Amino acid sequence: HIGWSGLEALQPSKLLNGVGGKRVYFVHSYRAEPVEDNKDWILSNSEYAGDFISAIQKGEVYATQFHPEKSGPTGLRILENFLDKDVQVEMPHVSKFDLTLAKRVIACLDVRTNDTGDLVVTKGDQYDVREKGDGNEVRNLGKPVELAERYFLEGADEVAFLNITGFRDFPLSDVPMLEVMKEASKNVFVPMTVG
Repeated sequence: HIGWSGLEALQPSKLLNGVGGKRVYFVHSYRAEPVEDNKDWILSNSEYAGDFISAIQKGEVYATQFHPEKSGPTGLRILENFLDKDVQVEMPHVSKFDLTLAKRVIACLDVRTNDTGDLVVTKGDQYDVREKGDGNEVRNLGKPVELAERYFLEGADEVAFLNITGFRDFPLSDVPMLEVMKEASKNVFVPMTVG
């Protein structure tokens, strides 16, 4: 299961305060299913080809199947709830619609170096990313880190950086793109990929 799904709260908790009706990000290949022996621990269920446990709570011990750090503003709220001792316990209201898989908005940034060696986001026509006319420079739509943060703030569910010029055989050798990922991860709290 890779994607955004809702949380069906089964008991009141401070952890899920303020997140009713919101989706969180999952990426996993296993799941724990609700059964009689674990029902007292289950904080929330989610649905993907059947119900599975998405969060548990036993006293002040919590665990989640989803990734709060990659779940955008909702995930940040969950982390804040966990850290704030004064958050009130509440039972989030969730409709059945909120539990279904969500359509995703993925910002795809075509990244390459310009003629001065800076990484820029560009767009082109059949890989022609140069401006027409005298300068014939690489079309520059902005800096990758700044645009990734902008798209996150505008609601993107994922940001994909597409290196359109090099390191196609071994992307881990792409040190400049790795630096872009490192810097973007400071302010972008949704999944990011490099292709």
